[in-house]
Amino acid sequence: MLFKILILYVIIFSIKLIFSVSILSQSKNTVSDTLKSNLKSSLDSLGSKDIHPQDSPESRGLIITSQDKKLSVRLYGSARVYGSYDFNGLAGGTGFSLSDIPVGDDKNFDKTFFMTANVTRIGIEVKRKTIVGNTLVKIETDFNGSDNNFRIRHAYGQTKHLIIGQTWTNFSDIETLPLTVDAEGPPTAVSLRTVQIKYYLDFEPGWRFRASIESPSTVVYVPDSISLETVTQKYPAVAANIKKDWESFQIKAAGIINPVSVRNLSGERGSLFGRGALLSVNTDFFKGSSLKFQGLIGKGIASFLNLSDNSAFDVVLNPNSGQYQLTTCYGGFIAFNQSLVKEFLDIDLVYGLVHLKMEDYFPDDSFKAGQYAAINGFLNLPGGFRLGAEYTYGFKKTKDGKSGNANRFAYTFYYDF
Repeated sequence: MLFKILILYVIIFSIKLIFSVSILSQSKNTVSDTLKSNLKSSLDSLGSKDIHPQDSPESRGLIITSQDKKLSVRLYGSARVYGSYDFNGLAGGTGFSLSDIPVGDDKNFDKTFFMTANVTRIGIEVKRKTIVGNTLVKIETDFNGSDNNFRIRHAYGQTKHLIIGQTWTNFSDIETLPLTVDAEGPPTAVSLRTVQIKYYLDFEPGWRFRASIESPSTVVYVPDSISLETVTQKYPAVAANIKKDWESFQIKAAGIINPVSVRNLSGERGSLFGRGALLSVNTDFFKGSSLKFQGLIGKGIASFLNLSDNSAFDVVLNPNSGQYQLTTCYGGFIAFNQSLVKEFLDIDLVYGLVHLKMEDYFPDDSFKAGQYAAINGFLNLPGGFRLGAEYTYGFKKTKDGKSGNANRFAYTFYYDF
């Protein structure tokens, strides 16, 4: 229903603008020339955009500009097809989840073919010059939600130093992620979207600071033998990061306090405070090649990783003492990228691992550790077309020592318009 209302509003708003604005052509030259001459000093001055490697280029889309140059609307989309062939372990899906790999007697050796267009994206950006300065509103959607339902990826408003809405968590470095065919990216990375209020500041020489309060990410495990009333979260998460940019080197440090509200055996509500640290590096070796690294460690932050829901717990109830305990985890990845043939071909090699510290009272089938390796290639074709192919290997180990692995070949096709 929300999607239908949004589309209806966009159509009505666009018709109204046709009679009072000049419509720019979709071509890169026309858009670029117009923005440079009319909007660079006004509407395009906002910063703090985290560009994911799977995002559509900002040069794509239909741009509508008002006659007084105080407003611009960009309508964009990306028609996408994702397909995979699982040789063993997993059984389709747009994400390669280590925690879903079956282990022990449950190992899966069936071969599975999967294909979907649910990763197709539609977005709108509205830039406006107001009495409070330049503003931006962005809404981006796809159809890859739970049970293949429509979902909102990004929905936020932005001013010169403030972002309010849903976008990438502040406890991450999206710009350091490698390009993958897998729609969710490396499972050992942090690429979570949260609802937040973020303050940002860019200052010379090449420094970027961000601080935010966010909706907390929490997964609490309580044994089935214990029945407790559901508890709501009492406090928001607080995250901050700082990044330094040089010509061919970037480094970022981030931290988070992730409060977790729990229901004690007495029925009273309590709180534990998860915390974590993240370090990321992006460096260029020589022309066309780069090395990326991201690592994290913390307690009560396992749900920030790209693992399946309810498989990596932030907090576990000790049935012996009746006390809750934060789980300790660490993980990350390293990736190498090489651009070839005048940047028409990109090759990526990725390796990652994640480990959760186990306690005696944790369930025997608890996810303990995993490893991930991938190699892929992307063809960047003229006109907004991209074609990618990838081989991925995953390994999973549980607390009771059982293990399993998965092998997948995946491919994807993008047309950014």
